[in-house]
Amino acid sequence: MSGDLFATLGTPAAQGRLPGAAEDQPQAARTAVLSYGAWQSRFGGDPQIIGKSLTLDAQGYTVVGVTPPGFRVLEEVDVFVPLAFNPMINRGRHLRMFSVIARLQADATLPQAQAELNGVMANLARQYPDTNAGFRVEAAPLHEHVTGKIRTTLLLLLGAVGCVALIACANVAGLSLARATSRYGELAVRAALGASRGRIVRQLLVESVLLACLGGAAGLLLASWGIDALLALSPDNLPRLHEVRLDRTVLAFAGMLSLATGIAFGLIPAWRMAHVDLHAALKESGRGAATGAGWQRMRNGLVITEIALAVVLLTGAGLLVRSLLRLHNVQPGFATENLVTFGVTLSGATYGDAQRRGEFYLRLEERLQALPGVRAVGATTRLPLLAPNNNITTAMQIEGRPETARQPVEVDFRRATPGYFATMGIPQVRGRLFSLDDLRAQNSVVVINEQLAQRYWPNEDAVGKRIQFTGGPNAAWSTIVGVVGNVRHLGLETEPRPEVYLHYLTSPPTGPIIALRTTNAPDAVIAALRSEVRALDASVPVSTISTMPDIVARSLAPRRFTLSLFGAFAFVALLLAVSGIYSVISYAVAQRTHELGVRMALGAQRRDILQLILRQGLRLALLGITLGLVAAFVVTRGLRTLVYDVSTSDPLTFAGVAVLLTAVALLACWIPARRATKVDPMIALRCA
Repeated sequence: MSGDLFATLGTPAAQGRLPGAAEDQPQAARTAVLSYGAWQSRFGGDPQIIGKSLTLDAQGYTVVGVTPPGFRVLEEVDVFVPLAFNPMINRGRHLRMFSVIARLQADATLPQAQAELNGVMANLARQYPDTNAGFRVEAAPLHEHVTGKIRTTLLLLLGAVGCVALIACANVAGLSLARATSRYGELAVRAALGASRGRIVRQLLVESVLLACLGGAAGLLLASWGIDALLALSPDNLPRLHEVRLDRTVLAFAGMLSLATGIAFGLIPAWRMAHVDLHAALKESGRGAATGAGWQRMRNGLVITEIALAVVLLTGAGLLVRSLLRLHNVQPGFATENLVTFGVTLSGATYGDAQRRGEFYLRLEERLQALPGVRAVGATTRLPLLAPNNNITTAMQIEGRPETARQPVEVDFRRATPGYFATMGIPQVRGRLFSLDDLRAQNSVVVINEQLAQRYWPNEDAVGKRIQFTGGPNAAWSTIVGVVGNVRHLGLETEPRPEVYLHYLTSPPTGPIIALRTTNAPDAVIAALRSEVRALDASVPVSTISTMPDIVARSLAPRRFTLSLFGAFAFVALLLAVSGIYSVISYAVAQRTHELGVRMALGAQRRDILQLILRQGLRLALLGITLGLVAAFVVTRGLRTLVYDVSTSDPLTFAGVAVLLTAVALLACWIPARRATKVDPMIALRCA
């Protein structure tokens, strides 16, 4: 990092001090700053850490400070050191591996900053046309950069939580209405004894708020137990994941939400009870006065609302499920079975020369190839499905295409060894692949993917054509010697981009990623590959050992996380909606006991009673499902960025949700309807 990074961010030190711009000079002392997490996990929170030495890339650094807890810049970092000591800093203007962070002046805006940056880039392109032509800079808020990818997902989950809360409120409001009608006589007596309408409303509201607060307390208890499960389900790249906990803000929010929901579901029955003629109810001994058409319509309306909201959540969950299933069937462009990858880091002090880095890889490849069970070995600079943060682009122009000289083409580029394509299972489409003879003859050759070939040479063979990297590591014209299949480097849901592969050994990196194809399960070679690296050079660390199926699974982890939570909310919504319609039908059966007895005494058959009750429940369910499907058609448009190869108005998903809810609602209605058919007519008539 540059010396003024911490000052720009306004970051204080948790221990010691944080360096400034004066220490970002080659002649300055080698200082290091530990992240709080590394200080705790690697050094046990040693209070005497300040002033101790670290060895990084065979160079000694003195620890001068520790960042505060939770501090993160773009990605997780263990150690910060001055930029001046990076061995790659003097490799020329083509090097583009740094992220720039700036703080705007108080009166400046982002568009103004973008305009100034555009001017800077235009001047650089004129001054250095070979390295800067065709490149641009985009200014974006740091907060958006960190949370932009997860923002939509979190807003979606927040909406799901809101729907569940509304369904719960509607459910409890319906139950409260039923309970209030059973207390109608009691409230009529209170009114006759002098209780005002306001006092009755306050009593009902206090009862509902108390119930809501008890429910909120139980919810917080469940949340405290469920946080570990939430973190276990969460993907590793979820921003600020380590900050998820029950704190005062969460407690205050839960308290306010409980209070608001208590008022929300208590206000409806309280308002209804306060506006009924209690004196008339007292004359009628409380029977029937509170069970009129208005009350019934209100309870039915609440149930319809519950079902409609449940349809919206279930439809969203169904779309996410179908999208994830489609992604599982996507061909990434390489074979994932029996493939293990790992990275090594070559010290700049020991392997500062490109030839030494190339020799190290060739010796390591020879040793790994000799391991039992290893079929093929290859290396690259960028592994698939670890992008976009791991992606690098460059500007390219095509020989004989003057328009690409005026406006260079942007392509992704990677380095690869001759054996990389066979190891990964990337098919060779035309031409040939790299060979060691290209190095001996000092040929500047490249391999491109089908996407690039089809875009710029759709009706001719791209093999033999020449391209030039205007801002890349090789300013000479390079000959295309082969075309390989497309690989979804940026993610399974992202279409392949135009890509160019350079020969790995023309400029070997300090951090190659090595892939091994095994004959059996790759776990058997992991211990052996560590031993081979250690035998070749014990100072070279091995990192990020992974199997390709694990990498694919991690790339899909954010979608699985979203689906898991959204599916859980949809399931809860379904249960609440079913319980709502069950309670309404059960209450209706209880209220109509006398009527049902009369019907059966007059000759109605059990199947007639069953059909009568089922029609009442299914009418509510179908109305709620219809309204829910209309709402889902509108709401699910917000899922466009989260679904893959599935329309947000997918008819199969909508139909499946409708059938599911109809079947579940039918079951919820059938239970009280079945009970109604068992009513004894004589007992029912005595209820009059």
